[in-house]
Amino acid sequence: LNSWDSLKQHLLERGYTDSELVEVGLVIEAEPAASHDRFRNRLMFPIRDSKSRTTGFGARALDDSMPKYTNSPETPLFDKSGCLYGIDLAREAIRQQDRAVIAEGYIDVIAAHENGFGNVIASMGTSITDKQISILRKLTKNIILSLDADAAGEEAALRCIGYENSLGAEVKVAILPQGKDPDEVIRKSREAWRSLLDEAIPIIDYTFNRVTSELDLNTARDKSLAVDRLLPIITQVKDLVRQAHYLQKLARLVNISEHRLEMVIERNKMSQARLRATEKPGAIIDTGKSLLVNPREEYCLALLLQHPELKHLSGNLLPEYFENSENREIFNTYQQTESTSSIKDNLDNTILEHLDNLIKRSLLPNNIEKRLSDCILRLREEFLRRLERKREVVFASEAASSGSGAELNKLEEQGTEGSAQLRDIFIQRSRGGQKQRRNG
Repeated sequence: LNSWDSLKQHLLERGYTDSELVEVGLVIEAEPAASHDRFRNRLMFPIRDSKSRTTGFGARALDDSMPKYTNSPETPLFDKSGCLYGIDLAREAIRQQDRAVIAEGYIDVIAAHENGFGNVIASMGTSITDKQISILRKLTKNIILSLDADAAGEEAALRCIGYENSLGAEVKVAILPQGKDPDEVIRKSREAWRSLLDEAIPIIDYTFNRVTSELDLNTARDKSLAVDRLLPIITQVKDLVRQAHYLQKLARLVNISEHRLEMVIERNKMSQARLRATEKPGAIIDTGKSLLVNPREEYCLALLLQHPELKHLSGNLLPEYFENSENREIFNTYQQTESTSSIKDNLDNTILEHLDNLIKRSLLPNNIEKRLSDCILRLREEFLRRLERKREVVFASEAASSGSGAELNKLEEQGTEGSAQLRDIFIQRSRGGQKQRRNG
């Protein structure tokens, strides 16, 4: 109904209180003693758990209101990160077929079930969580993603690589026609949809294809980018045979030896070990949520988030300094907003837990500004060393393949510039240490 309080009044008459309706997300409390229906003039999609209990709602605007789609807020009953739309109807089909298909939208699921594809569920948006994969993992090890071919869909796919390794599921990607949703494909041709699912490719192969399709692997720069993007993914593969397969595939793509890639992996492992050694004893690092965990990145963000008066120092940071995609997204949002609440409003729900951990992290109260400056300097140093390692790999590749003199000269110039910047950092740190000893 296009009414501000029809549902509210109906439920109040049934004996529910205003505070109960606000708590379960059906009513919005705009101000004290004033509240109205959350889902006014919207098409409703009941969201149920695997036991068919309604926990929340999705809703689509019936007019030009924004947002076009919305969900129930987080409540004691509704946890969006642990919900799969249609799981109550799909669970038996998933078990029987030993395969689950994840779509993005409610309409995709409805179209699939109407046309006999009962193993399709939706992820409540493009971000797929470990909780959702855990639910499916109890029913099948075989999961197919059928998400939009956009940046958000690719981010969801990258997340699933981490879940595939940590939760033991096999994830594939069904490649949709450009600009098409599962709903459109299914309604036009059931056979076309069935073929898309049968031809789904392993998620790492999909990632290889997406990364390399945007690069010119005849150039040193793009070879370096390919290694930068794909090697961290390969190192997360637990199965040694599969890991060796993808390492060989990357080596052939960029025309360098597997041995050199293995050297880069070992250097990265040593770097990560040194970073972990600087973390507080007993600190827990959750590797299931992201492909790269860097305690120093998190420490730097915690300092910035907990001390707004130091925001001016963030000008010395670049997004590229953050290897972890969640940390990079938080930093980008931090730079563009004025308050912690604004950051939360602009971040995906799946990152909010990580943000809260950073905000609540225990920090020593003294020398905050100096510790932040030192941390930023260290992150810059790590970034430059990563560039140097990649430059070495690509330089070796170009030399081995008789690369052009111009390319090799350019790489040498980049190496010289990087070395100069590292020397500057060393000098700054040395001065800082001398000053600290004098003050001590």
